[in-house]
Amino acid sequence: MNEQAVTLFLELLRSAIWNKSADESLFQNIDSAVWRDIINFGESQKVNALLYDGVMTLSASLRPERKILYKLFLQSEAIEQSNEVLIKELKNLSSEYEKINVPFVLLKGQGNAVFYSNPKHRTPGDIDVYFYQKGDYVKANEWARKQGYKMDPENIHHQSFEFNKIHVENHKDICYFGIKNYDNLLKKEVGQMIQDQRFVDLDIDGLSVKILPFEFNAFFIFYHLFHHFIHLGIGLRQFYDWLLFMDKNSDRIDQEEFIRLTESFDLLKAMRIFASVGVKYLGVKPSVFPFEVDVNGEYVDLVMKDVLSGGNFGYDVFKKKAFQNELHRKWYSFKFSTRRIRKISAMAPQHINTLPINKIVTNIRILLKN
Repeated sequence: MNEQAVTLFLELLRSAIWNKSADESLFQNIDSAVWRDIINFGESQKVNALLYDGVMTLSASLRPERKILYKLFLQSEAIEQSNEVLIKELKNLSSEYEKINVPFVLLKGQGNAVFYSNPKHRTPGDIDVYFYQKGDYVKANEWARKQGYKMDPENIHHQSFEFNKIHVENHKDICYFGIKNYDNLLKKEVGQMIQDQRFVDLDIDGLSVKILPFEFNAFFIFYHLFHHFIHLGIGLRQFYDWLLFMDKNSDRIDQEEFIRLTESFDLLKAMRIFASVGVKYLGVKPSVFPFEVDVNGEYVDLVMKDVLSGGNFGYDVFKKKAFQNELHRKWYSFKFSTRRIRKISAMAPQHINTLPINKIVTNIRILLKN
């Protein structure tokens, strides 16, 4: 890994995320090979548009050669267009669900993008919606089938389909731990949330959508990234989603309730580690967290190295790998995940040490379901 490219890449990202100029003293006499490594990091992490924003804070003489800069510009434009399409289809989907009276809560995705300086420069993914009224999950899936949309096999907690070329996940549960006591606790917490109607209204380009209440959303966004981290890995896009949510909403988060929620799921130690990584490497202020961080902690450098080497959602693990079929790919993923346990288990042993058996049981349940 090119350490100079890493340093410059992170400086450009911090510049874009926190809306400030990059430190130009770092960018004197940078050759094309280093710039290509920086662009490769951007592509691997799916943060090309943010990287372009950072580059454009540099003086013209310090920017990469025209060919590289134009490539970044085109990538940025493509991400903007993808966001515009996604928002358009989110509005269309919301309208369709309104017609059949199935209100939903938007999870992650564009609900996170609004907290970026330029929401259209966050690389988009799919649309995740959670149905909180009894029977609406089944009703929404039946509607999608009747419309002739291509349906994927049902997962443990969601059913996905292609909606006008956009991947949509209908959730019957907000998330799934695969650990009985945590799943039971989640059901209790979500049930109380629904009973109290504590959802938050959020405006996305003129569309009013519901998102999770601030404390629970901050916890959920973290759990989502941590879940992927322990299975395969995460990228900086997932990391910054959480850091920006914490930064933009720290004054709206009930700190005691947030800590209570995180401790009840035995994730406070892991959360402190990731917060410390954010402070040390990604430019977030320690004051946005309702706990102390330790930038010299045992796992801080390990986590950052893992994020940079793994790429978006850890998918660089599969780079240049050839698989005979989906089962072969899953077996490779399983072996990779179990090898990771020795390095990271102490972060959250209740969640990590049972990972191999949880993956097996979950896949068996999915197989039986379908």
